[in-house]
Amino acid sequence: MNLISIVASKHPVASVMVFKSSQAEVTRYFDVDLKRGRNKITISKLPTTIEKESIRVSMIQKESSNTSLDKSHVNYLSDIVCSPADDPGYDPTRYTLRALELKRSGLESEKRLLDAQAEVMVSYARSLTGEHASLNDIDNFLSTFGERGRKNINEVLAIDEQIATIDEQINEALRKKRLMKGTLNTEVAAVAVADGDMTVQFQLIYIVSNAVWSPNYRLHAVTGEDDKPSRRVALHYQASVKQATGEDWADASLMLSTVATDTLVKKIPRLEPVKAITIVPVSSPSLISQPPLMCRPSSSRYSSPSTTGGRNPSGNDLTHFRVEPDFTNSQKHTAEDDIIALSDDEPWDTVSKHRGRKILPIPTVTQTPMTLTYTVRGNSDIPSDGKEHVVTIVTLDFEADVEYISDPRLDPRVFLQCQVKNTSEYRLLPGPVNVIMDKSYVSRTRLPDVNRNETFDFTLGDDPSIIVLYERSSKVTKEGTKAFADPLDITTYTTTITAHNTHRFAIENIIVRDAVPTSADNHRIKVVLQKPQALIEAKEGVFVEANESRGDDEAKDLMVKWEKEQDGLYEYKWRINAEDKVKFETVFDVKAPSDTKYSLSNFAIQGKTA
Repeated sequence: MNLISIVASKHPVASVMVFKSSQAEVTRYFDVDLKRGRNKITISKLPTTIEKESIRVSMIQKESSNTSLDKSHVNYLSDIVCSPADDPGYDPTRYTLRALELKRSGLESEKRLLDAQAEVMVSYARSLTGEHASLNDIDNFLSTFGERGRKNINEVLAIDEQIATIDEQINEALRKKRLMKGTLNTEVAAVAVADGDMTVQFQLIYIVSNAVWSPNYRLHAVTGEDDKPSRRVALHYQASVKQATGEDWADASLMLSTVATDTLVKKIPRLEPVKAITIVPVSSPSLISQPPLMCRPSSSRYSSPSTTGGRNPSGNDLTHFRVEPDFTNSQKHTAEDDIIALSDDEPWDTVSKHRGRKILPIPTVTQTPMTLTYTVRGNSDIPSDGKEHVVTIVTLDFEADVEYISDPRLDPRVFLQCQVKNTSEYRLLPGPVNVIMDKSYVSRTRLPDVNRNETFDFTLGDDPSIIVLYERSSKVTKEGTKAFADPLDITTYTTTITAHNTHRFAIENIIVRDAVPTSADNHRIKVVLQKPQALIEAKEGVFVEANESRGDDEAKDLMVKWEKEQDGLYEYKWRINAEDKVKFETVFDVKAPSDTKYSLSNFAIQGKTA
């Protein structure tokens, strides 16, 4: 039998597909020269965390081979075995370090030779005297001595430079050795039977653990020549990949999959019959029909009498007590207590445990698992160091709709928010987004799961050229001081918002958000909106004109809507011209009895700008 040994770590990985279940599928190729008859191929130094059941070995005919695998029925694989190696102490950097150390030793020997040559030249020069050599001979020797001396010095410097480079390579190899995560202690053996000498390519595919990936993004936006944010944005779809499998993925084709290998279906599920079963309610026994509780007295000579019963006149040794029901606890029993949830996989024989109670199944939703595969652009280098390595999947160009948004009661700054529609062919998975504006980092947000043709938002930071001032005033009046009327305190709040656009261009869409209080006790505390009047009858989510809220004479284009009416959240939207200043008001009353104290939560002004 022809024995062939292959060290996997000496051959690069061809391709890798990383799954969402901390696993990866690795594909390797090895060129093997087979002899006629039986050939045993042993591939060693494979990751320790290989799943043995996932190993697939196949032979691919090389074009240069004279024998065809397709036409011959004699060429085949058999006896494929995956097992731990006999030598668990394998160090993948050992060969590299040994080669570097041998090279360094050779250079040091060469340097010692040059030093010896220089010493011979110096010794010979010291031996020269006028008695044995003429002046002309001495002059010629000095010329040769200087020339060879300079050459010797240059050669020594070159060797020192090479030794320094090798030292750096040795330190780098040692550093990689320290960073190396995972072990290589698995080998795969297979027997290949060939009907002649040939060269084949072995394909080895296996699944290994300790490899993960997660999506992340970098969004780039720029300012146009008109000082406005450009509508064109570039989204860099990236992935963070880290692995500690024990083998480096050098110059490998990398694919990223949303499949979790631990959820792969083993078989088609089998449906069980579904039956509707009648449940006969059992009424609780009444107080009158409840039998007395029989209790045996303790060994003490005396028994404490019951507060609701007495000694049985029959005079026997048993003491009878009647236990009254706990009406306090029974009052707490609500209709909800009669409803129980029964999971789909709970046996129906448990119904008897819940007699007299309404059974509702637990609602569940199932959805076909999402299966996506992304191919990373170009080949990648992912070492087995357990560190995150960022790779680029694709760069997407989108158009963004820019809005200026402010919540001045909380923060008077005006933020630029962009809304983007995913017009690409890619589904954008949830992940963090770093936003870059004009090559400067401005914010970090998180992208939700975005399908094709869905929209997502992100913030480009704040715009200091739009100044917002938020002010509030209040006054209290009395009502109902006549006889037979409860006196009321009416507090009128007036909120004034001033926005000043110092840009040389108009802002088409500026949005300012605020809230009016909502009452948690409508019987005693009432909130009445006075201004803007258009908001009183407005439907949630629909903009209406609110020109009467403007504090100036040019009441144009001011719109208002309920963002969430039940919570009192609303927002203004309008167009503000270049270097223009706009002021508008919101007025509401809070009515409460004079003897009632109340507070408005989350109503404090946390910042102002002038």
